Amino acid sequence: MRIANVYHTTAGSMAAGDWNPYLGISIRNKYFTPEAILAFARWGARHARESFALLVVDILQRINNEVFERAHAGKAIEKAFRQADPVLEHCRAAVAALPEDLRQKVVIVEWADLVDETYAENRRLVFEHYDACPEFRQFMARSVSQNLGGIVERLRDGDLDTLCQYILYEIPEFMRGFMHRGVHYNLCVYPGSIAALSQELVQQDFFAPLLARMGGYGPVAHAEIYVD
Repeated sequence: MRIANVYHTTAGSMAAGDWNPYLGISIRNKYFTPEAILAFARWGARHARESFALLVVDILQRINNEVFERAHAGKAIEKAFRQADPVLEHCRAAVAALPEDLRQKVVIVEWADLVDETYAENRRLVFEHYDACPEFRQFMARSVSQNLGGIVERLRDGDLDTLCQYILYEIPEFMRGFMHRGVHYNLCVYPGSIAALSQELVQQDFFAPLLARMGGYGPVAHAEIYVD
């Protein structure tokens, strides 16, 4: 595995098993092949203090379906869960392919599984701050637009704001990790720029009041990691 960037941790700390890492799996991200998921699961199990989580971001895919496939809310949700089914199968196959000692250290988590009172309150605070803070809205719009590239030119009025909601739902997890079955998953590993985005976000003056109000479970860190 190749470590490209870290935030609030070091390669040595991860190698020492100081964290409980998790991989957020975006449903339509073609990077997450069965082979890539297995590689992350093997790495995560070997480096976890207690456990490694494969977090399947299923329900949030409905936001992309609403924008890019013009699906109504109900149909968008139904399709999101159907789209998640093959990903869940890949995750189960990855866990089954691990040796027994590593298999016991990997869990598969769906988005609804991380929603507890702390996450729900933090989510409320994030959306409240987003509605009240023009700088926050501008930051999110710029970040999402950069990720979309030329696609942004084809969006309809309101689509960009809808797409921003995907990350808004994830911000409580980015900033605080999540609890599942008594374990705090506190190291977000991802083959992309989440580490850089989180670092940039916490450096913004407009974000400091929100971050100060958000509840948490303990220290969190990020790592941008790719399969060799």
